[in-house]
Amino acid sequence: MMRAQHLQSVAVSPRPELPAEAKLLYQRIADISRLLASLNAAVEDLEGIETPALDESFDFYDEVERFEISLIKRALRITAGSQVRAARLLKLNTTTLNTKIKHFKLLDKPSSADVVDDFND
Repeated sequence: MMRAQHLQSVAVSPRPELPAEAKLLYQRIADISRLLASLNAAVEDLEGIETPALDESFDFYDEVERFEISLIKRALRITAGSQVRAARLLKLNTTTLNTKIKHFKLLDKPSSADVVDDFND
């Protein structure tokens, strides 16, 4: 983590008198620093995943489904609900993601009572 902070501090303060090539190098260092921070966050997320006990009650397919739902929800949260961008992020076809969202019932559809309440307001 120290290396990332050092790279970021170097990248943030390029000297105005530097040639264009040096400024480009500073920009690339800044990009690498952001990427490193993103990768560190991803590793922390992976370390936080709880694995269930492997006993008689363990069901592989239930766990795979739980993980898949978690990934889809996270991608939708990151992309502010955009299924197209979430599909790109997950490296899925948009129709595949949409099918999975419907299959897992991840869409928040308003109930008829909500619609009536909104209409009366």
